[in-house]
Amino acid sequence: MRKKTRKAGSSLRLTMIVLVLVFICISVLLALALYALIEYIVSLFDISLRPDAYSIWIPLIGLAVSIIMGTVLSILIGIWFLRPLSELMTATRMIADGDFTVRVPERKNQWEIGEFVRGFNKMAEELNSLEILRTDFVNTFSHEFKTPIISIRGFARLLQSEHLTAEQRRTYTDTIIRESERLAAMSTNILLLTQYENTEIVSGKEEYALDEQIRQCIHLQERAWLEKEITLDGELEPVRYYGNEELISHIWSNLIANAIRFTPAGGTISVTLRRGAEGVEVTVADSGIGMEEETLQRIYDKFYKADTAGQSAGNGLGLAIVRRAVQLCGGTIAVQSRPGEGTTFTVCLPEQTM
Repeated sequence: MRKKTRKAGSSLRLTMIVLVLVFICISVLLALALYALIEYIVSLFDISLRPDAYSIWIPLIGLAVSIIMGTVLSILIGIWFLRPLSELMTATRMIADGDFTVRVPERKNQWEIGEFVRGFNKMAEELNSLEILRTDFVNTFSHEFKTPIISIRGFARLLQSEHLTAEQRRTYTDTIIRESERLAAMSTNILLLTQYENTEIVSGKEEYALDEQIRQCIHLQERAWLEKEITLDGELEPVRYYGNEELISHIWSNLIANAIRFTPAGGTISVTLRRGAEGVEVTVADSGIGMEEETLQRIYDKFYKADTAGQSAGNGLGLAIVRRAVQLCGGTIAVQSRPGEGTTFTVCLPEQTM
């Protein structure tokens, strides 16, 4: 970015130098043209001038040319350079005051100034998007934490009643436990996502069996998919992979948990692992409810939950963690889904060298 800025600044200075040189050349040509015109008029009408008259005409011609070119140069500089720069300065002050909606009008034929204007508008647009995202995040974060806390408080007050049956007391206690676990999971995921978002270099890498890691992730969630009578198939090639085992385990855990959550009872889930020419490819496919296009555009947003078909479990952070973990591994993630036809996530991780 700094190189681009220096390049743009150098290009602007070069443009100004070229522009000044062009005006100097035009001034010289205009002065010669006026001098030649006077010579022609003098010869045409056979006007006799004293030798010292030329010493008077030459300064007058130079003065006239200077006035004309100075006026033209001032107008052009005012239109092409000073006005856009003034607008940029005003917009910059507005940005500093917190108004990220300001934009500088883009005009044609502004040369390098136009590049600065377009760059400024793009920066303002990105800042505005970040501000909107920050506001939405704070509002959603507050809502997600407030809801279970209110629920816990309400059921805790109900438990203070002496007229509750054993069944009611057990129901209220289960609700409090469930909401508490939800808060704990949300806190853990927020800390985990924050850690990954502030990480650029992954350490703690070692070689391990990737296929065995995926089997363990499936086994840890065995109770969830057995309760829904889901058929879970695995086609896992033996693969040795070099990477951060804890980081990568979050990818498979969240993808499998999502597949279980959004697959109805009696559905199917398949997990495949294959080694390709450029790395390993893991696919998690389910026969669940699928997603619409609008949902697909936002599945990686923090706290976003489509709440499709009443499936509101989770805290909307799992896929955000998955995407960031995949990015830290230098891999890619793709999703294919249609309503009622299930969802398929494909993760490609490049080969890592020890």
